[in-house]
Amino acid sequence: MAISEWWVCPLILGMLLLPGWAILAFSGLWRRWDGLQCWLVALGLGIAFYPILFYFARWVVPFLTFGPYKLLALLAVCVGVITWNLRHEWRSRFDFAPSEWLALGIVGATLLTRFWILRAHPYPAWTDSLHHTLLTQLTAIKGQLPLTLEPYSPVSLDQYHQGLYSLTASLQWLARIPAHTALLWMAQFLNGICGVGVYLLLDRYAGRRAALIGAVVAGLLTQHPALYFNWGRFTQVAAQAIMLIAWAVTVDALECAVKDDILPFRELLLAAFLSGSVFLLHFRAAIFYGVLVAIGCLRLGFWALRIHRIKSWGLALGVLGILTLLVVSPALWRALMWRITRIGSATTLHGIERQAVEEAYYGLTWSIVPYLVAPRWLMGIAVVCALVVILRRSRTLDQVLWAVLLPLLGVAYQLKISWLRVTNLSGILIMFYLPLAAVVGDTIGWFLDHPRLPRILRNAGFLLLVSLFCLNEAYARATTVESFRYFLAQEDVIAMAWIRENVPTDAMFAINTYFWLPHAPHGADGGYWLPYFAERQTTAGTMLNNLGSAAYQEMIIYRSQQVKRLEFGDAAALHDLRAAGVTHIYLGARPHFAGGGLSRAVLLQMNALTLIYDQGGVAIFALQ
Repeated sequence: MAISEWWVCPLILGMLLLPGWAILAFSGLWRRWDGLQCWLVALGLGIAFYPILFYFARWVVPFLTFGPYKLLALLAVCVGVITWNLRHEWRSRFDFAPSEWLALGIVGATLLTRFWILRAHPYPAWTDSLHHTLLTQLTAIKGQLPLTLEPYSPVSLDQYHQGLYSLTASLQWLARIPAHTALLWMAQFLNGICGVGVYLLLDRYAGRRAALIGAVVAGLLTQHPALYFNWGRFTQVAAQAIMLIAWAVTVDALECAVKDDILPFRELLLAAFLSGSVFLLHFRAAIFYGVLVAIGCLRLGFWALRIHRIKSWGLALGVLGILTLLVVSPALWRALMWRITRIGSATTLHGIERQAVEEAYYGLTWSIVPYLVAPRWLMGIAVVCALVVILRRSRTLDQVLWAVLLPLLGVAYQLKISWLRVTNLSGILIMFYLPLAAVVGDTIGWFLDHPRLPRILRNAGFLLLVSLFCLNEAYARATTVESFRYFLAQEDVIAMAWIRENVPTDAMFAINTYFWLPHAPHGADGGYWLPYFAERQTTAGTMLNNLGSAAYQEMIIYRSQQVKRLEFGDAAALHDLRAAGVTHIYLGARPHFAGGGLSRAVLLQMNALTLIYDQGGVAIFALQ
């Protein structure tokens, strides 16, 4: 990544903070949050603003499109709202305590580790990154969230969360950078602020030291979400970036409702705004978040019952639910209708094939749990801290219960109920860094704040913990790369530019393929990126193939099966590929990530193929 692109980071910060601060300034709710807390709430609101804006614009005014000039005008309005409403108070918003500057330093160090890795890896990794890039490009071109993946693929997007692309496409407009670059910068920024929700929650309810330690644990000690960069898991990290901010605002609103006689409508609207955006950013993450909300609301309900304020609690909860449903309505209705019509109508698996799918998708060996959660030593500390939280009945008891209940979603598939097939256990464990950081931060902060501990030991011990953790782990977060997940090389990009100039636009490329499930193929080298860089179709499609019709899914599976036959030198597979519309074969600069794959030497011996490109390790064959 060129050093000249580092200016994108402050652009992202301004792009997110301006709408968030405008909302707080206009509503007057900035007074509810002190110091750095207010900035973090504003950041969360700014992230939530774009998905809600784009979803509602498409739903209410479908002919409305956005672009760089409209977006700049909108941000200018935000500046005006902030300037007018905070004209007498703006200086106080920059009055941070020394410990808050330390918190900013921790967040800055975390962001640096996320951006540093971009220097050597300018192209997105693994399989999901392709459709993330295509959807960023489509959103930027159309000026609104697309309804399908066409022209790249005949796939409906009703069942797919698109909130992230309102952020990445907006950055693409403002920074005037390619879609894949905008995706990486925005995703890594969201990844880098993974600890701010933990900090906000703990600073509000457990103390400053606890908040700082929690931010260090989430940002630098756990492998996740730093490893998401290797996996291209960008939509989930976007939702998780605001998840605990949303929860902190929701707790504040519900507690305000129980304590006061007046319904805090503005606070509840703010909570619904953030909570609803979690859903728009990632549907499954919203289900995870819903478990936490249910736990916290029940706890607050028991508290309201004890102080005889249960009616206020019930009214506030009802209003919050209605407002949240309103926020998610542009996506929820279409997703539910798609889900209802597709259950039982897609390609059906039986017997051994279904068992193989379940073993591949839902299976989990316990030996990889430290890889999915955190190092063993940190998990051990977290277990001890969780026991302390239970004994103390701390405010982070919600997080302990959350961590206990979430895995039940990962094994719910065993009930054989389609609606409960939400996700696998791996998809849940990789977001355990949130409750883990909150619980560890709360307990260690409580210990360091103990009145019997000498003050010099409290301060020295705290600074030692933070500095050692930062110095020891920051390097690992900035350099941990799983090389086999990086399909694309610069030589591939050059070859695809040649394809755009020399190969017909209706060409179809056979590419190296891997079946990660028996019915789910994907590309295995740089050829997977042909739809984006060369605007040409491939036999593998994208990871959203399952959202297409049953006929489309069967076509993708059939073509990919013929490619696998060709790997073993079956010349008859060429005839079947040609009949299926394939015109070319692409071998990437980097080999098949799982080994094997199409053999250049074998393909050269087939009379039905002509080598038309051979540079930088990339080989392109034309079917005669």
